[in-house]
Amino acid sequence: MNRGRNFFVLLLLCVLITGCATQMTRNPSFLEGKQLIAEGRLEEGLSKLEQAAREEPDNREVSATLARERDSIIGQILFEADGFRMAGNLEQAELDYQRVLGVSVNNERAREGLEAVELERRHIVLVNQAKEALAHHDVEGAEKIVRGVLANNPMQSEARQLIKALSERIARAETSELSLISEFSKPITMEFRDTSLKAIFELISRTAGINFVFDRNVQQEATASMFVRDNSIEDVLKLLLLTNQLAYKVLNSNTLLIYPDTPAKQKDYQELVVRSFHVANTDVKQMVAMIRGLVKARDIYVNEKLNLFVIRDTLEMIRLVERLVAINDFPDPEVMLDVVVLEVKRDNTLELGPNMPTSVTFSAIPGVGAPAQAAADSVVKMSMIKNAGFEGLRSFTISNQAKIDFGRTLTNADVLANPRIRVKSREKAKIHIGNKEPVFTVTNTANVGSAASATYIDVGLKFEVEPVVRTNNEVTLKALLEVSSNLGEKRSGGGDNAATAIVIGTRTAETVLELRDGETQVLAGLIQDDLSRVKSGIAGLTEIPILGDIFSKQVRKHNKTEIILLITPHIIRNVVQPNHFESEFYSGTASAAGKLPVTIRKTAPQSLAMESSGSASVGGGYAAFGQAARSAGLLGTESDPFEEAITQAGSVASPSLTLRAPESVTMGREFTTTVRLVTQDSMLSGELNLIYDPEALELIDGGEKSGMRNLKFGRDQPTGMTAVLRFKVISTNPGSTEIALQNLQVRDETGQAIEVDVPPTATIRIQ
Repeated sequence: MNRGRNFFVLLLLCVLITGCATQMTRNPSFLEGKQLIAEGRLEEGLSKLEQAAREEPDNREVSATLARERDSIIGQILFEADGFRMAGNLEQAELDYQRVLGVSVNNERAREGLEAVELERRHIVLVNQAKEALAHHDVEGAEKIVRGVLANNPMQSEARQLIKALSERIARAETSELSLISEFSKPITMEFRDTSLKAIFELISRTAGINFVFDRNVQQEATASMFVRDNSIEDVLKLLLLTNQLAYKVLNSNTLLIYPDTPAKQKDYQELVVRSFHVANTDVKQMVAMIRGLVKARDIYVNEKLNLFVIRDTLEMIRLVERLVAINDFPDPEVMLDVVVLEVKRDNTLELGPNMPTSVTFSAIPGVGAPAQAAADSVVKMSMIKNAGFEGLRSFTISNQAKIDFGRTLTNADVLANPRIRVKSREKAKIHIGNKEPVFTVTNTANVGSAASATYIDVGLKFEVEPVVRTNNEVTLKALLEVSSNLGEKRSGGGDNAATAIVIGTRTAETVLELRDGETQVLAGLIQDDLSRVKSGIAGLTEIPILGDIFSKQVRKHNKTEIILLITPHIIRNVVQPNHFESEFYSGTASAAGKLPVTIRKTAPQSLAMESSGSASVGGGYAAFGQAARSAGLLGTESDPFEEAITQAGSVASPSLTLRAPESVTMGREFTTTVRLVTQDSMLSGELNLIYDPEALELIDGGEKSGMRNLKFGRDQPTGMTAVLRFKVISTNPGSTEIALQNLQVRDETGQAIEVDVPPTATIRIQ
C-alpha cells in the first residue's frame, strides 16, 4: 500500500514539473539569440530570435522578446550613427545606417540619415571649393558658396567657421560690393572747382577706365567741387554721389548705373531680396518686434507655427537683419541643481512609575434579588448587589492591570533625498517630497442631502527655486524651502455636524543667494524642538508629596527634528558672448537703415595706381590726374595747394623707417611683414638686413632659409621705398618669435649718408 502511494506521489511530481516546464520557452534558437545579444553580437542574436519566431509563430514570449529587442537594437545603432555623423565620421555613420536598414528595411530614420550623410559630403566638397576661391582672393565667390551650404544646413561646422572668417575679412559692416572689385580700389587724386558732373564723370571714365550709364533724370550740368588726394575710386565716387543726391547700381566689374536718389527711382532700380529666417531659441514675435523697432523693414510675414519670419527688402537690409538675428537667437542658459535634503529626527522618551488602574466595571446577573425590576430598568444598583451577593455578579473588569514602567526609548532617524533637476535660466523648478492630504468639504442642499468633496494639499518637503545664470558663471538662486506635517485634526464645534479640519504645521525659509558654478551652499536651522511631560496616577494620591511620586507614572518626551538643505548649481550651458565684431556694426542712417557708411580712407602714396611714368613719386597720382584735368580745361592756372603742401613737408620732414608685423599668428598660417622707408625725397636709397628665426618662420618669397634677407630701397628698385615679405609659421609649438632690422644704410643722391633710426624689434606671438 505504501509503495503504491509513493509511486503515485512521484508520478504527480513529474507531471507538475513537466507542466511548469511547458510554461517556459526551451527553443534553442531563442536561447542562443538572447545569449548573442547579451554578448554584443546584435544582428546575429536578432537573426536567431527571428528564426525562433518562425519556428514557434504562436509563442507570445518569443514574439514579444523579438519586438522588444528589435526596437532596442535599432535605437542603439541609430544613436551611435547620429553621434558619428555629428562628429564628422561619415564612413562609420553610413555603415551604422546600413546596419539599421538590414534589420528594418523601411526604417525612415536610417534613410534620412543616409541622405544627411550624402548631403554632408556634398557640403564638404563645396566648403573646400570656397576655401580654394578664398585662396585665390575670390571673396565674393567664396561667400556665395558658403551661404548656399548654410542655407541647407545651418549647423555645418566648417561652413560656420568659414563664414565667420569671411565676415571678419571683408568687414561686411564697412564694405560694399564695390570694394570687392579691383577696378574701384585704385587710388586717385582729384581737384575740381565748380565743375559740371558730366565733365567729372567723363574724366574719371577716361582716366580710370570705368563706364557710367546715366538715368535720364540725372542733372549732369550740376556743378561740384572736390579736393582729394590718394584716395580710392570707390570712396571718391560714393562721396561724389552722396553730395549730389545720386545713387548707383553695379552692372559689371567696371560699369555703374547712376540715377537720382529718390523713392521713385529706388523702387525702379533697387533689387529686393526675399529671405526666410528660422528662429530656433527665441519667440518669433519678439524677434520681429525688435526688428521692426530697430529697422524699417518693407514687408515681414510671421509664421508662428514654424517659428520663422519672411522678409522682403534690399540686400543691405537683409544683411543687417541677419546680424541682428544672429546675436539675439541664442539658446537659454541651463543649470543642473544638485539638491541634498537631510531630515534628522531625534526622539527621547522616558516612562517611569506604576501604571495604576483608573476604573472598575462590573455587572449583575438579572433575575437575582429583584429580577423584574432589573430587567425592566437594565440598571444594576448597589442595593441589587447587596441583596444578590457576589454570587449574582455577571462580570467584573478592571480597566488596566497595575504595572510598573522603567522604559526609555531613543530613536534616531535620518531621511535623505538627493534629487537632481535641470532647469532653464529664469524658470521655476519645484521639488515635492511627501504626501497629499485630503481636506473634505461637505455641502448641504435642501431636499437633496449632503455631498462631500475632497481637496488635496501638499504635506512634506517642498522646495522651489528660480535660477538666473549670469555671464560671469555665477548663478543667482531665489529659493523657497517649506517643511510641513500633519499635526492632527480639529473640529469646528462640539455637535455631530461639526466640520473636521487638518492641522498643518509649517516651517518655511525663503532667500535669494548667489553661488559660483559648482559651489555648495548649506541651508540649515529649520529645527522643531518638542518637549512634553505627562504625570498620571490615582486621583488624590498624586497630590500627596513623596507618596504621589511613588504611586504616579511620569512620561517625558523630547522630539527634535532638523531640516538641512545642500544645493549645488552646475552650469550646463551659459550665454554665448558675441565678440566685438559681431556685437557692434553700422546700421545705416535714420532715413536709410542698412545703408553703408561713406568714408574717405587714406591710402599710401606709394601705392598709387595711376601714374604718368614708372617712378613712384609722391605726386605721381596727382600728376597723372592733374595733367589730364588741365588738358581737358577743367582746372585753373592758380597755384596747386597739394604741390605747395608737399614742397613744404619735404623741406622739414626727416626720413624714417617703419616695420609692421602682426602681433599674433596661428600655427601653420601665412602673414605679411612690411618694411617702408618713409621720406619726401624720392632720390634717397637705402639698404638693410632683415633677421628672423628660420626654425619658427619660413620666408616664402625668396626661398632661402638662412634667417636673413637683404632689402634695398630706392626709385631704381622694383619695390620702390616699400618691401613686403610673406612668411609662414612652421613652428609646431606655441610661443613667440622676433623679426629685427640691422645694418641700415641710407644715402642721398650725392652718396652722402643720412642718419635714420632703426625701428624696434617686432615680436610675434605664435598660437
